Parts: sequence; C-alpha cells; structure tokens
Amino acid sequence: MGDDAGDPSWNAIWDAQVRVTADGWTVEIYVPYSMLRFSDADPQTWGLHFSRRVPRLGEVAEWPFIPRTERANLVAGFGRLEGITGVEPRRNVQITPYAVSRLNVLESPTQPGASVTDGSWDMGGDVKLGLGSAFTLSATVNPDFGQVESDPAELNLTAFETFFPEVRPFFVEGSQIYNFMAGPSNLVYTRRIGAQGPIIGAAKVAGRTAGGLSVGLLEATTGDDFKPERHFGVARVIQEIGANSTAGAILTLYDSVSAGSRRGLAGGIDFDLRSPGNRYSLAGFAAVTDRQLLGDTPDQKGFATNLRFSKRQGMFTFNTLADAFHPDFNPNDVGRINNSDFYTLIGNGNYQLNGNRPFGPFQRGQVGLNTRAQWTYRDHLNRGTNFNLNTNWTLRNFQSFNLRSGLQIPGYDLNVTRGLGPRFTIRRMTFDGSWASDPRKSLVLRPGWVSDWDMPGGHRIRLNLGLEWSASARLSLRYDLGADVTSKMIDWSSNESFRRAAGGGWEIGTLARAPSRLSETDWVKIANPAGIDAILNGMTPYDANGSYFVPVFGLRDTRTIDGTLRSNFTFTRNLDFSFYGQLFLARARYGDFQILQDPKTLLRFAGYPKKNELTRSHFQFNSVLRWEYRPGSTVYVVWTQGRNGDVTLDPLAAGRSPYDTPLSDQVSDTFGAFAENVFLIKVNYAFLK
Repeated sequence: MGDDAGDPSWNAIWDAQVRVTADGWTVEIYVPYSMLRFSDADPQTWGLHFSRRVPRLGEVAEWPFIPRTERANLVAGFGRLEGITGVEPRRNVQITPYAVSRLNVLESPTQPGASVTDGSWDMGGDVKLGLGSAFTLSATVNPDFGQVESDPAELNLTAFETFFPEVRPFFVEGSQIYNFMAGPSNLVYTRRIGAQGPIIGAAKVAGRTAGGLSVGLLEATTGDDFKPERHFGVARVIQEIGANSTAGAILTLYDSVSAGSRRGLAGGIDFDLRSPGNRYSLAGFAAVTDRQLLGDTPDQKGFATNLRFSKRQGMFTFNTLADAFHPDFNPNDVGRINNSDFYTLIGNGNYQLNGNRPFGPFQRGQVGLNTRAQWTYRDHLNRGTNFNLNTNWTLRNFQSFNLRSGLQIPGYDLNVTRGLGPRFTIRRMTFDGSWASDPRKSLVLRPGWVSDWDMPGGHRIRLNLGLEWSASARLSLRYDLGADVTSKMIDWSSNESFRRAAGGGWEIGTLARAPSRLSETDWVKIANPAGIDAILNGMTPYDANGSYFVPVFGLRDTRTIDGTLRSNFTFTRNLDFSFYGQLFLARARYGDFQILQDPKTLLRFAGYPKKNELTRSHFQFNSVLRWEYRPGSTVYVVWTQGRNGDVTLDPLAAGRSPYDTPLSDQVSDTFGAFAENVFLIKVNYAFLK
C-alpha cells in the first residue's frame, strides 16, 4: 500500500516469491490467515489497495486511483473484493525467544586512554497470541533493542526537551491506536518507557470489533536488576461512526513511588466528525492531567481543550482551530509536551492552482497561508502572532521546489528564562526554500536553505543537501549534509546570583544557582561592577538578605556541521546489511552580556565576569548484518561505535577558547577521541502455531 495509506510498522510473518518472465515479472505473496484479523462471516468483503514502487524510476503505481484532492481519507477509497467465502480466521500464536551476546569496549575510568572490556549475555522473548478473531496480545520480557539505530546528536540550546521518534519494533507496531494528539502534545510518548531504567516487561492488547470499536491496552514495567520501579499504563478506545467519523477516549497511568518519585494520571476524549462525502470535518478533544508529587507539594492538575473545523477535499482546503492549555497541564510522565499556559487561534488555507492540473511550465502548484495568534492562559499576555506563506511547485519534468516566508510579531515568551518570568520577544522574519531533482532518476538531489533575521540585527542561515542514490537493485544510499551559522542572536545564557560584597562592591555565584543553593564558598567578587547597581536596584531582591537571582542574556554565535549517511545492501532476499553513521560538530559562544531587568528591558553589563563557550563533537555509526534464516527468525550481527569530544569552558577560568578551535582541529580531535565500541550478536527463533 502507499506510504500515506498503509502501516509501515506492520511486522507479520509472511513470504513472497518473484519470477522474471519474458513479459515482465510476477510476484506471489503468501500471508497466513493467522497474520490477519477478520471475522468468521460468510461471505465477506475485504478492502484492497495495491501499490508498486519502482525505485530506479522514482515511480509509484496504485490501484485504485484516488485523486490528490480526495486523499484525506485514503482507506475510504479502497477497492472492494466481494464474495469471499470458505475462509476461517485462525488463531495467531507466535513465541519468539532471543539470546544476545554483547562485548563493550570502553575507556578505563581510572586510566584515560586505556580500554576495558565488559562482556555479557542476556535472554528474553516476545509473544503474540490471538484472542479470538479480533484482538491480539503482544508481550515482551527483557527486550533488547541493540540492533536499532541510535538517536542523532544535536546542539539543543532551547528551553525545551528534544523528542525523538520511536524506533523500537515492539512499540512501533500498531502504535496508531495509542495516538492521542492534544495540540502540541501527545498523551502517549513511548520513548518514556525505558528512559530511566531497563524494560523488565511490556504487554499490549489491540484489535477491532465487528461494530467498529478499536481497543488498545498497553502496560510496561521498568527497573534495574529486574526490580520493578516504574509502571506505565495506557487504555485507548476509538469508535467508528458511519464511514469516516470517529470518537474516542484515553486513560494513561504512571507510578514511580517505589523509585521515590510520583504518580501521574492523564485522560481525555476526542472526536472527528465528517460530513457526507468526507468533505468537511469537525474535530476536537478535551484532556486532563493530575500529577501527584511526593512530600508536601500539592497535586498538579490541569486541562487542555481544542476545537477544529476543516474543509478536507477540493481545490481549496482550510483549517480553523482554537485551543486552550492550562498552565498545569502536564502529560510528561507517559506523554510529551513542551509548552503550556496558552490559548491559541489558528487559521490556514491551501489552494491547488489551476484545479491541480498542468499549466505553463508546471505539472501542479499549491499556495498556502497560515496564521497563528497566541496569549497566555493565566495572565492573558500576548505571546505573539505568526504569519507564513507557503508555495509548492512541481515542474513538468517532475523537478519540484518549495518557497516559504514567515513573520513573527513579538509577544511574551514564558519559557526562555527557565522559570524567572516572561520576556518580550523580538520581531523575526524567516525565508526558506528547497528543491528536488526528478525523483524518477536513480540519483536525487534535495538542496535547501533556511534563514532567520531578527530585527536588532541577528541572523541564522542553515544550508542542507540531501542525496539519495539507488545505485542498483541491491544498493541504496542516502546522505544528508547540513551547515548552520548563527550570528549575534540575542538568547538566554544562564540564571545568575548576585549579592553585595562585604566592604563594598558585588559578588556573583560561582555556580548558576539560586542564592539559597549556594554556600559561602560559592561566591566570588566581581572585578568591574560598574553599572550593576543601576541594573539591580531596579529589580526585586530574591531574599531578605538583598541577594538577586536574575536572567542573563548574551549575543549568541553558533556554528554547526552535521553529516549523516544511511545505506542498505541486499545480498539475497533474506540477507541484508545496513549502515548508519553521523559526524556532528558544533560550537557556541555568548558575548555582550545583558541582564533582564524587566520583561521588556535588557541592560548591558560590561563587567560581567563569566564566559559561556562550548564545543560539541560527536561521531557514531551502527552497522547491522541481518539474516532471516527462516520466516520470523533472525540473526543480527551488530557493530556500534561512538566518539565524543565535548568541551565546555570553565565560566570563571582563563584558557583557550573552545569556540576559536579551527574546524580541522575539531575534526581531528573528534576522531582522536577514545572510541567506545559495542559488538553484539542476537539470535531469535519464531515458533508458530
């Protein structure tokens, strides 16, 4: 099936054979009935959608044909295979134990530059059990995901957590049922499971009744040394209403009291109601969270709600949205969210030029306009307004390009000071674009750029180049190269403590902590305090002792280079080799430091005694040889290597500037860093009923 219609996570056990003939080729696919869920009705009607992708031509052929303007719900347009008789559902029973042997080669903690080895082996397994014809139980005990690609390195200088996509097979398969998108958040983010301790076991039940009720249940337990410390639970239901509409509910639970932490509860309802013909939709959700913290801290309770009206099909489509997020809405125990305390109005529209038919030099074209206005929920502060204009063009030779421009009108940012109040942002303009060569060719190039311009004079430019090469029917390569340059963009550097020194003058905390968390030895006198009296005297002291805890900003310069290679070579239909490698180099420096006196006032402090410079250097690769020696049974041979050369300048010490390190030296230092290697052999065997 096509990428926008199918479920790429489906991981059933099936077989296929291909034969090349004088007239072309034929394929025969064998999927056991036990791998499918269907009723015992007779006769039956099944929906079908066929898709053939030809990598060497960059083409996709599908049946049935569904126009681009009607693909908002592709399943509704599937072909129908009617009159199926004499088929009976079969119970799916799979037991797949595994054994893994691992050798870690690490740097000695007592002798830098010397290596130490650590060998280990482990066992675990997966179980799949059909519960009637409609539901499947999947369970895993002590899972090992050593063959899974590592997360990419990055330089994150924002106030927000980085969210990585789920890649572990147990959690990826059938994950759509657990999805509950609550605006910028999701009540289920399975990367939380196993982030703070190994997974002891996990189980899930999923299926769909004849009445159109889809059910998903998920439970997982983590902890060191098989000691249960954290428990995760998800229950999700979605009821189909008519041909295209749905309504659902979700409940998530988290318990880590045994690990000295907290309990968390989140729940919500959502709906998506479609008009006849699937042309319009009215959708929305309401969700609540309740985090029960230990000690005397009161429970943290919050809610979020959203309502969206959309036109989904036709030459012109649009989407209007209103939402509200309480400041204490926080699903991060099981889910994810970066931002709360807001209500938002969003409107966007897209127009297919010339009825989505060719015109002039273009095969097709599209223009879109998006706007968003946001205010804080608690204090009704304006958080800013954004306007974006997007255009997408495909030429008659199938080359394509996109152009986008955006304007950010200032508002209050609640998060940039990391808890010390809002700051009024600055006006920013964005321009970006990308181009792609003819995807029918074996070699496809995808260059692009992004540029941000702050009105005070700061700017950021990112250039990227993607290359995809189908070298042969066996070998495919993809390389992505990006370079990012930021100059003189005002940004948060740290929150610092100040107090008057005995005998006159001022002192600053040696550590970036609140005064209450500093001892008497954690203060140092400022050599040139000129101007700080005028800055701090206009601010409210942190405590009765006259200490201050204030946000410090600086003009930030960063330089980043990121190169990533992915390749796959197929030896036979059952034997393949994949490679993932990344070289990531970054540096950052803050200067011209300023103290945020009030949300709209930054005052320069020329005598600020601290520095803030760092470099990050990272090289890693994963290589996996995979042999499926029988359907569902696999041998993995894995070699993973990582090299790290991060340097952070001591804020109060003189020394060589890491930011000024030449790029050639940074590269050589990275590859000169100690290489930590992991060698792994994993074998699993599938027992099928």
